Amino acid sequence: MKREFVKTSNAVLFEAKIREAQQRGARESGLVALTGRPGEGKTRTLQAWAAEVGAVMVTAQVDWTPRKMIVEIAEKLGIEITRGFERRMEEMIVKGNISIIVDEAGFTLQNKAACLEKLRGITDKSSTLLVLVFMTHDISRLFAANLKQLKDRINNECNFKKSTLEDVALVCAQLSEVPIAPDLVKHIHDKTDACMRLVINAITRIEIAARVRPEATRNNPMTLADLKGVELFHVLGQAARKGN
Repeated sequence: MKREFVKTSNAVLFEAKIREAQQRGARESGLVALTGRPGEGKTRTLQAWAAEVGAVMVTAQVDWTPRKMIVEIAEKLGIEITRGFERRMEEMIVKGNISIIVDEAGFTLQNKAACLEKLRGITDKSSTLLVLVFMTHDISRLFAANLKQLKDRINNECNFKKSTLEDVALVCAQLSEVPIAPDLVKHIHDKTDACMRLVINAITRIEIAARVRPEATRNNPMTLADLKGVELFHVLGQAARKGN
């Protein structure tokens, strides 16, 4: 399995939403809410973007407090947790125009959104982007809550949609160490419901199956028929289904 990042249609959409946010009028309205079903590639997309632009990415936890959150962000930035560390962190964010990404951001809504309010205070001063990754039910909680000062700062909502057949074909082509035939690509798309996490797991199993092929056919694309009897993927917690 190759480890490169694949720019799917959802990744292209995210980049477009970020460009819109960067061109915003009110500088304090720099909050981008990213939503989508689990396994759709949100985290991988954000990790690639963070590496590209030098953003700091953290994952919210159920036991987060504003201080725990700030300490984690500071440590990610390489700041020693000593007296005045928060001021130094904020200065670094301003100077470097560093965006903040929070995965599992639903946890920032606890305790009257204390963590999210803290983040808002930081990015209000720095005018940098704050990207929050929400499960669908969590973004609904944000919009339903009495948090007008936060909702007003949402510049864009980016909703990752179900990946297309073309997305799955692109992922198979770029990540697989062995060629995958169109009939098998479509089978993967249909049986995984285009969930990217399951697609990538299927590619790994295809590569394993390819290693035992006769040498005469080793350079031929793997087809659906080649996977007969192979446990190709697990679908949404159900028992493993066979390749055909």
